[in-house]
Amino acid sequence: MGITTITGPGTAAVVRTAEWARLTGLVRAARDGRPAIVELTGDPGAGKTRLLTALAQEARAHGVTVLHGRCTEAETRVPFHPLVQALTIWQSTAARPGAETSATAALVDALTDLPPGAEQGTWRSPFLAQVRRLLAAGPAAAPAGALLVLDDFHWADPGSAGLLETLIRWPLDRGLMVVVAHRPRQAPVPLRALLQQGGELGAVETIGLGALTEEQCGALLGPGPGHPELKSLYARSGGNPLYLKALAEAGAQTGDALDLWTSSALGARLLAETALLGDAARTVVHAAAVLGSVFDIDAVAEVAGTTRDEACRELSGLRRRDLVRATDRPGVLAFRHPLLRGCLYADADPCWRSAAHRRARDRLTRLGLPALDIAPHIERAGAGVRPADGEVLAAAARTCVQAGRAADAAHWLTAAFRLWRRTGDGGDAGGPRTELWKQVVRALAGEGDAEGVMALRADILAGPDGRTPDVRARTAAFLAAVLAGTGHDEGAQALLAAELPAAQAASAGAGLLLRVHQQLAKVLAGQVPARTDVEVLAHRTDGADPVTLGGALSLAGLCAVLDADMCAAEMSLDAAAHALDELDTGRPAGDAEAGHLLVLGWAEALMGWYGPAYGHAERALTAARDRGDAHLLPPLLDTLGYVHYQSGRLADALGAVREGTAVARAMGRGDHAALSDAVSAAAWAQLGRTSPRPAPAPAERTAPEPRTPLNALLLAEAALASGEPGAALALLLPEREAWRVAEPVAVFAARNYELLAAAAVQTGAGADSLDVWAERATEAASAVGLVEQSGHALLARGHALMGRELPAEAATCYEEARLLFGDASPTGARARELARAAGQMSDRREDSGLGELTLREREVAELAGEGLKTKDIAGRLRVSPRTVDVHLTHIYSKLGVNSRAALVRLMALAG
Repeated sequence: MGITTITGPGTAAVVRTAEWARLTGLVRAARDGRPAIVELTGDPGAGKTRLLTALAQEARAHGVTVLHGRCTEAETRVPFHPLVQALTIWQSTAARPGAETSATAALVDALTDLPPGAEQGTWRSPFLAQVRRLLAAGPAAAPAGALLVLDDFHWADPGSAGLLETLIRWPLDRGLMVVVAHRPRQAPVPLRALLQQGGELGAVETIGLGALTEEQCGALLGPGPGHPELKSLYARSGGNPLYLKALAEAGAQTGDALDLWTSSALGARLLAETALLGDAARTVVHAAAVLGSVFDIDAVAEVAGTTRDEACRELSGLRRRDLVRATDRPGVLAFRHPLLRGCLYADADPCWRSAAHRRARDRLTRLGLPALDIAPHIERAGAGVRPADGEVLAAAARTCVQAGRAADAAHWLTAAFRLWRRTGDGGDAGGPRTELWKQVVRALAGEGDAEGVMALRADILAGPDGRTPDVRARTAAFLAAVLAGTGHDEGAQALLAAELPAAQAASAGAGLLLRVHQQLAKVLAGQVPARTDVEVLAHRTDGADPVTLGGALSLAGLCAVLDADMCAAEMSLDAAAHALDELDTGRPAGDAEAGHLLVLGWAEALMGWYGPAYGHAERALTAARDRGDAHLLPPLLDTLGYVHYQSGRLADALGAVREGTAVARAMGRGDHAALSDAVSAAAWAQLGRTSPRPAPAPAERTAPEPRTPLNALLLAEAALASGEPGAALALLLPEREAWRVAEPVAVFAARNYELLAAAAVQTGAGADSLDVWAERATEAASAVGLVEQSGHALLARGHALMGRELPAEAATCYEEARLLFGDASPTGARARELARAAGQMSDRREDSGLGELTLREREVAELAGEGLKTKDIAGRLRVSPRTVDVHLTHIYSKLGVNSRAALVRLMALAG
């Protein structure tokens, strides 16, 4: 854990600042000769003893005499036990003045050699007056005052309580401060009444230690407010320092490790409170612990095997000990804290405990209580389970799924599977249904809990869905897809590899299904399958069912697209679409079918076939949502978001990726969240706005967000649309280490080079570098032969022409690109705007006559328009001044001007 527990006694003063200030102020008053009696109250574990220990250290440091006595339950009949203990220890610690020593010795003798009639409780007598006088002459006579601490006074003997009453009624005239610490729920009524009356008389000052605030808990444990673990620890501890410390030290080990609390310091302390319980009371408290932190009297009686009257009587005694407390419901009690219940549960005999759970199960079943109330008792019933108990465990799992508690659902599902195996009910009705375990697996996937899915897989495959080879293969394929979709590719591949030999031996179809899913799992995990492996599958699909056939062909098409083999990609994707579209009869796509539609839709999007890509991805998304296939949602929403963006449906794109980002972050899929963020940034930029900053992911769900070539392209488009060409260059140039990306994949290469050229134009790069990007874009577009990439090549060519100040030619390229992209897409809109701007520039130049100038004459005219002299122009162009004058003569003639000033004005108007 990230929390460090501070255990020194001084920490009590750090967090209990108000109480500490009052106590130390009273100590200072005692030093000045003013007596005081303080009542310090608080629940067990509130920190009374720790605070008093710190107070004693502080008092000693300032020369105050300190006496410390503690009451115990075993010594409640020993008269004056805490005072005798305190005096005896004080006597033995150091030499005292003669008067103090003799008075203290006489006081100890008086308290240990009681007068006749003491056993009858006649404490209001000259004897108590004598004790008071000896106390004043002994410890209270110390020069710097004295502090008498009487801890756990709720267990005080009658004599000590009588002496306290005497000191309250007749206070000493010396600097003696008496601190009486007790648990108010366990203190006898006479003691509470005495202290209350003393408070009303002004003789007793009461200081109560309530629950710590969250801020105080943070100070006690170390991390400070806002630590992610602190809020949970605070809620579970109820602000009790003892429980807070125990929970912080235990960390996550708070499940069924029965020796966790009993073997710890906390367990020893809590169980010590039960040391003097009788057999009947111990049986009742153990029965209550079996029932849980909250229980009713009738249930305790039945589980303990006793009568209601007997249980009620023993529970009343437990209430007086503050082990259990009343609730706001009649007949219902609760343990003081769940940790106390845990200690008492672990303290019970294991065999008795199992039998008690069976009795609890029978009672709760008879009363018709919900499955979640009965399931814990079935789980711990030992050998007495019945086949019907499996249905209760399954119902508990189903309830947890519906409540969004995936981990609890998995727990009860596992218990149901194991009970089914124990009872041997192997019929068709035995074991959790397919529908149930798939619900649980999907719920785990929605939380990104791949480990939870891994833990379930063995039980699932050992159940009814692992009996026949074909069903077992489909089950393994589904589990592998879920594992891969939650980022656990190693687990997915290990599962499929383990199942493949038996599946291949059983049937060719089952073996092919698993081999196709091996490649599908790689895609779902964010990897690219080897094209050779996929092509082998695509050529061995004879007799395959349409779903598996469509999946193999979709994978082959995707690999071909990424390998720039567009002819093979087109053939495979057309065949895959034909196979999968024939299955679209109005029913939702199946588990495997939805995964293959995802691959097909993404491959089509890379080809620029946005219409088919949308149809296939939307069909898969509808099915995934209906079933709750969370492992498919991030890639499907990314696919749809990208398709919407490329098609110019920016609002739809933003809606898809907003949902995709939330799902991906909840599952810990940083790669999908990064793509969603990139699409979002590009779409917002096209709308002229900045993408909202995504909410930070919880620390435990944080995952790396790789900057892939596609992400870089989208973010570069956003930067360009926002007027930040430098940021676009930083994203796309491989040599920029701060934003390094891989060389562009072939299907995106022309787009990559075009964006580089566009950014270079805006940053004023030279014409030569623009020509390089344009040539690379043309080569890349020719290599893939895709319409969209050809459009990017035309845009890049236009950028290069603009760099050479040929706006008319550039406008032609931009217009041709617009026709390829269409007006709806963001790139088409950008091409249209570029064509318009280039056309306007060309028109201005034609109107000014600049179009008649040669390239060199235009360079001279522009420099002269900037106000440079002939000598400076010659130096800039590396020619002689005479050559510049010749060019200026030609320029004047062509433009119809006769002076340098007129040329400057004309160039300014031409822009």
